[in-house]
Amino acid sequence: MIRKAKWIWLDKRNEADEYATFMRTFSFKGGAARLQVCAETNYLAYVNGKAVAFGQFAGYKTEKYYDTVDIAPYCKTGENELKLTVWYEGYNSFTHIEDGAGAIFAIIADGEPAVYSDANVKGGVDGGYAQGKKELLTVQIGYKSGMLAEGKIARYPVKEVQKTCVLKPRPVKRPICGDLVEGILIDSKKRVYDLGSEQAGYLYIDIDCESEGEVIAAYGEYLENGEVNRFLPGGYKNLGRDFSFTFGCKKGNNRFTNYFVRLAGRYLQVFAPAGATVNRIGVIPYYYPVTEKAIPLQGLDKQIYETCVKTLRLCMHEHYEDCPWREQALYALDSRNQMLCGYYAFEEHEFQRANLAFIAKGVRADGLLELTYPAVDTPAIPFFSLVYPVAVYEYIAHTEDTSLAAEVYPTVRGIMDVFLSKVEKNGLIKNFPAPYWNFYEWTKGSDGDGELIEGSERTEKYELILNCAFVWAYEAYRRIAEIAGKSVDFQVEKVKKAIKATFFDEEKQLYYLSTVGEKIYSQLGNAFAALIGLGNSTIATALKEKNALVPATLSMLGFVYDALLQADETNGEWILQDIREKYSYMLDKGATTVWETLGGIEESRSNSLCHGWSAMPVYYYNVIRKK
Repeated sequence: MIRKAKWIWLDKRNEADEYATFMRTFSFKGGAARLQVCAETNYLAYVNGKAVAFGQFAGYKTEKYYDTVDIAPYCKTGENELKLTVWYEGYNSFTHIEDGAGAIFAIIADGEPAVYSDANVKGGVDGGYAQGKKELLTVQIGYKSGMLAEGKIARYPVKEVQKTCVLKPRPVKRPICGDLVEGILIDSKKRVYDLGSEQAGYLYIDIDCESEGEVIAAYGEYLENGEVNRFLPGGYKNLGRDFSFTFGCKKGNNRFTNYFVRLAGRYLQVFAPAGATVNRIGVIPYYYPVTEKAIPLQGLDKQIYETCVKTLRLCMHEHYEDCPWREQALYALDSRNQMLCGYYAFEEHEFQRANLAFIAKGVRADGLLELTYPAVDTPAIPFFSLVYPVAVYEYIAHTEDTSLAAEVYPTVRGIMDVFLSKVEKNGLIKNFPAPYWNFYEWTKGSDGDGELIEGSERTEKYELILNCAFVWAYEAYRRIAEIAGKSVDFQVEKVKKAIKATFFDEEKQLYYLSTVGEKIYSQLGNAFAALIGLGNSTIATALKEKNALVPATLSMLGFVYDALLQADETNGEWILQDIREKYSYMLDKGATTVWETLGGIEESRSNSLCHGWSAMPVYYYNVIRKK
């Protein structure tokens, strides 16, 4: 970004959920022309009336990212116009840190600055968007984005604003748009449309209205009583969710494309005044550009593999996402699964590196990681922080790129120092106090026991998985430190001895999850014990027996499979058969992407049907084939 460019905003009080448009003319003589732009919170750039770029990569308060866009194909010889519409959301979500309104841009033509942002830019409040409604889509994603057919720009002077941040280029490639996937009308009375399969992208609607009025377009991953599952009660902080967009239509034809909020799902439903006619509705797909690797699979295995790869693609945009429908958030655990799959599914590994470096910046004051990135004041999960050092080491092992070790070592060391400081004289670490969430997976005994419910009480206790995960992560930490030229000397053997002394049931020859309450024996807990060298033949057998242990969820099956492969490589065929059984269940029910949990929406209406952490068969089809 050229130094002359300044952060700007309208010379008025900032309002959350506000849309401002900035305009500037520039001369073009031919040759190269590039737009560099960064905005808080999101932007849509036009050159001579044509959309050329959108989709801000969200940054931290101290570090923000600009896009560089080739605009020469949109320029004409002589005078041209840049129009930049910026949506200032003004809300702390799971994917964005509120940091005040602002935009900064520059156009470089033929190697020279043509124009740049400063107080001389023309600007105004953009009446093409619904201002200040502050209606939540979900707590994790943030506000909805509403559009109006006949809005005008209310002019305001522009002022320079101060931001104390470093500007860096976007750390990953910009996603690309595909061709419109048009919805097929399946219920004319309810105006319900089927996209044919799960999609992630931007809503397009072409509708004729007999009079002015509001049109609502809802989206979802499944139908309930023949309608889109638009409303979901509950959710984080019990604020509910409403998966819909609003459009203020004029009489006659209306066409809208909303580039500010990405949606995901399979079904669309339109709520419109009587007499309205939907001409076309659909989703413009939005994908991170990667090249898929081929793998020689047939039949059911091929179908499972390709469904998992599609899921991975739908969960990759600016960064990894847990799910593109409900949250669109980058988690340490979810992304670790996605990274492992990506080493085998895709040609490039730059995306993994960029995500790991980005996560490393999301450190809380206490040294642990936030729950998602970029975000602040989240209900951090200590277990997820322990996953991060392992993901870093796995990246190095798969790519032989050792440069990441030194770059993220301070974050890795800080995480491990927190846990090291909590190792008690008995060799164990207690569960974490409020407001931490002691979550491991969505099963009995491992889901945090309602700790996120306001006013809930929690009991001090020792938990098997947390202590095993500490040992597991410490080994990755030791290797990262060695690569980074550092040394660590904690002896984890005392923790392993304490784990066995505390959680091992001599009679059953299995490990139970917690020192408080009933003894629960889970696949995940026993797999973790085996992975750190505390396994036995009874555990290896129990991991494969139905109903012997509380089964691991799809996200955690990797730990079970790894423990079995560690015990005996010939378990590979059992693992593939287990994958076939579980994943064919989803396919038989019409899944086009893999679900958050095997129970799907029958288990919970808010379970996503496209979840990146469940794509682990991609990894095991590759690993087992090579053994």
